[in-house]
Amino acid sequence: MYKGRHKKECAIIVRMLALASCSILFFACGDKHGDNGTVTGIRAVEEEVTGQEPEPLQETAESSVQDQDVADRAEASQEIVAGAEADVTDEESTDLAEYNEEKFFEYAEKWEVNRAEAESYYWRLCDDNVFRHQTAWLVWVDVEDLDQNGQPDMAVMVKDDEYSGYGEGCIYFYMNEDEPYCFRDEEYPFHFGFYLIPGDFDNDGNTEIAFESPGSGVGAAGDWHPRILKYRNHTMEPMNFPGDDYDGRGIRIEITQEEKWDTYSAYCAYLDDTIVFEAENIADPDASQPCGGNSRGYFNLWRSEYEGRDALEVSEYLYGEGGTGHGLGFAKFLIVWDENGEGEIVKWWVEPFEN
Repeated sequence: MYKGRHKKECAIIVRMLALASCSILFFACGDKHGDNGTVTGIRAVEEEVTGQEPEPLQETAESSVQDQDVADRAEASQEIVAGAEADVTDEESTDLAEYNEEKFFEYAEKWEVNRAEAESYYWRLCDDNVFRHQTAWLVWVDVEDLDQNGQPDMAVMVKDDEYSGYGEGCIYFYMNEDEPYCFRDEEYPFHFGFYLIPGDFDNDGNTEIAFESPGSGVGAAGDWHPRILKYRNHTMEPMNFPGDDYDGRGIRIEITQEEKWDTYSAYCAYLDDTIVFEAENIADPDASQPCGGNSRGYFNLWRSEYEGRDALEVSEYLYGEGGTGHGLGFAKFLIVWDENGEGEIVKWWVEPFEN
């Protein structure tokens, strides 16, 4: 890869476009070989202008770009060059390109993806302009067989800039050979990464992908944001969690300090059910009285099982009379969905913290 020559290459392209009025294929992330094995794009222009043959590039396996005709992109090349010229002549953009590339291959190694395959994934991200002409920051990469069909899938999180806030980024889901799906949400944090939990949670034979990311909030169990998507008909569809708190991504729990020492009850109005459990008091229980509840909504997602089918297990943080710093334990919920995407809590329990 020839990161050090971006500025020179861009200038050469602009001159050649003006002189020859021809379309040049430009890659914001680097150079490639053409389908017939000859050098194309920036490297071909460099060879013609300088009279020197560029260094050979390493072949990449299963590259989606190699299978496409250069002519299909010719009409868009001038627009790409115009946008990319401003980026690659900016020193910060060049540094960011190097950062994104290095970080991607670090994640690929973590997921035990061989170099040739990792390069094909990286080129596809570049071809899809996931890095937005090297203005977006790579945050996280996950490579695994999410739908269990024997073919690796990929999820990639980018944020719009180094100090992005909530809603300023995207998670790209690459499922099989489908077009990537970009998950955006104005309330979702794209700061630190994500955890994926795939499963058939509605029991219809298709894969759902539950995931969560931490935000910048503190207190209680932290600032976690869960979502779930259905993968069906070669695209993604959002699904809803059942709940009555935190925009439907949580369950309201009322905690009562019972008169008996170190004893509490948790009432869930959504299920109209009460669970009595033991946890440590920090104030004398003079009488039974309301004292706490849940905080922050669902977090800590896990794939579990209910009556022989996939279920999603989620947690909520419970606190007592000492405020959110007085943790009592976790309320746990098992959730399943029907084929229409309606979620149902089929089981719940409380796991107190050890005294």
